[in-house]
Amino acid sequence: MSDDATVGEVLSRVLQASADGSATFVLSSAHYEETYHRRDPASRRRLGQFMALVSRFNAIAGAPDLLEDEVHAQLARTGGLPERPVPLEKIFGRGAEHAFGNATDGGPTPSSVFGPWGAKGLREYGETELLAGPEQELPHGRIALPTREYADRQLAMELETAGQLQEWGHDRDRAHRFVLAQEAQDAWAMAKILAPAVGIDLTGRADREFLTDFMLSLPAKGAVCRMRMTGHEDPNFRWHRNDLNDITALGTAAAYCDVVVCEKHWGNVLRRHSAHLRAEVTSALPDLLDFLP
Repeated sequence: MSDDATVGEVLSRVLQASADGSATFVLSSAHYEETYHRRDPASRRRLGQFMALVSRFNAIAGAPDLLEDEVHAQLARTGGLPERPVPLEKIFGRGAEHAFGNATDGGPTPSSVFGPWGAKGLREYGETELLAGPEQELPHGRIALPTREYADRQLAMELETAGQLQEWGHDRDRAHRFVLAQEAQDAWAMAKILAPAVGIDLTGRADREFLTDFMLSLPAKGAVCRMRMTGHEDPNFRWHRNDLNDITALGTAAAYCDVVVCEKHWGNVLRRHSAHLRAEVTSALPDLLDFLP
């Protein structure tokens, strides 16, 4: 617990709200990955155990895992069809399996195998240990540090994008259009696959205005797109290796959660787009006192 009285009060209220169910605090895959990169195993385990206590293993999916449902919902709106919001069970779930988007394979479940042994307790113990990691410094035995492959790939793309914009002659509109073109590739490919089943004809609709509106209307994907657009509209914006986790996790949380607490760097970016986001965004932990029951 923090020595700061205000922070201590916030943490106490967070724990109380989590325990009585009046608020839910969700884990994303980024929480697991960044926790494992703590070099001090004692610090890592304290953090993991605290997150387990606060979250009670409630989890939120990542933007890529929600893309198909978001595209389907927007296609329905485009065609004037009945609303089809992303199912809550797709957004929010339990444990690392949901946070990382791994579908079950239909095999034996912990309840069926360990039911007589107290499946719920064993599951919670396993989830806590998975979040906190081993007592030894990583890598240890057959437990490796999480790969930075995707983060490095994203950083390389952001630096290449920034370099290309500088080469072309940087301006805000060009930065927005370039990022939109990048982000639209998987979303538009998904839209073309889903459109016939929805009964929507997309022929001739891939113009700039339609694509822009379509992309930015997708809750999580749109938030991710807006964050990247904001970064690239500033030629002096400094990209970092952890930006992939920050953008994906914060974009999804801002789209579907009620409150997001994040560092000032991305908090300032998200607040610029507050009109398009569900969440209230703050960079000050004491602000949580205004939102907690």
